[in-house]
Amino acid sequence: MKKLLSITVITIFLLSSCEKALIDKDPAQTPVENFESLWQTANEKYSFFDYKNIDWNKIYNVYKPQVDDNMTDEQLFDVLASMLNELKDGHINLTSPFNISRYSFNYPNPENFNFRLLKDNYIGWDFNITGPLLNTIIERNGHQIGYIYYSSFSSMVSSYHIDYIIDKFWNTDGIILDMRSNGGGSVANIWTIASRFTNEKRFVYTTALKNGPGHNDFGEAVTVSLNPHGSKQYTKKVIFLTNRGSYSATSFFSVVMKALPNVIQVGDTTGGGLGAPTGFELPNGWAYRFSCSQTLTPEGDNFENGVPPDITVWMNPEHEAYGIDGIMEKAIEEIVK
Repeated sequence: MKKLLSITVITIFLLSSCEKALIDKDPAQTPVENFESLWQTANEKYSFFDYKNIDWNKIYNVYKPQVDDNMTDEQLFDVLASMLNELKDGHINLTSPFNISRYSFNYPNPENFNFRLLKDNYIGWDFNITGPLLNTIIERNGHQIGYIYYSSFSSMVSSYHIDYIIDKFWNTDGIILDMRSNGGGSVANIWTIASRFTNEKRFVYTTALKNGPGHNDFGEAVTVSLNPHGSKQYTKKVIFLTNRGSYSATSFFSVVMKALPNVIQVGDTTGGGLGAPTGFELPNGWAYRFSCSQTLTPEGDNFENGVPPDITVWMNPEHEAYGIDGIMEKAIEEIVK
């Protein structure tokens, strides 16, 4: 019995030791293996290496020496986040239990949007709020101009919301559609809104997904069209306002609106973000995402870094001090001229 007990104890000890050794040495949990996994997945699936002229092998050589298996989770997170941010893509995040990384654009442009000034001197404080759409009618020199401000594509727009406003603005001389500082959100709202500004089917862009390990391995481009919806389609002038804070879904919306002959984009170039983000997971369970597609205009232009306006206008700080929004003034001028 003593011999049997001794064998049992030794066996349990050995099994426990082996289990601990396997756990301690699991390569999937080591910083080095997590680094390699992230770098390789991005190497095969990120969609803008050539467009952005990024040497990913050079990035590997910079960051690999910073990783070792004795580093803390916080140190590993900082290295991986910094490496991902070399892609200069606002659709990039690394998510751990203790932090979420993100890439912040540092454009030298002015903000080109002052909501307080807009309320004080253009739309008043008693505007309608129809779902997420702020709206009113601006009077200027005998002209009536519809105004809509949409702050985020994350706020869902229903068919009722946009149809109500189109009906309300039906007899106006034009509409100002303001999406300055709209950081994006659900692409479903693109079609709900844009479909009320065309009375015929229009080809608006093509999109292709990354489908192979090579940096230029993409699937066949899919043609995307916009169809009219709703009981009415507004085909008078629509002046669409953007700034560098107009990102992601707002950039997609800008590309769609560029295909409509009655739309003029005024203001600053959008922030970009035309790649559809896809999510992945590291061996240690941390989640991350980056862009895995490319979108081109019907003319073949890639505006990943920002959709340029038809008419570039920046707010003048001196004029702003006197309550003048130069972008709004240009939009009004385009409608009443």
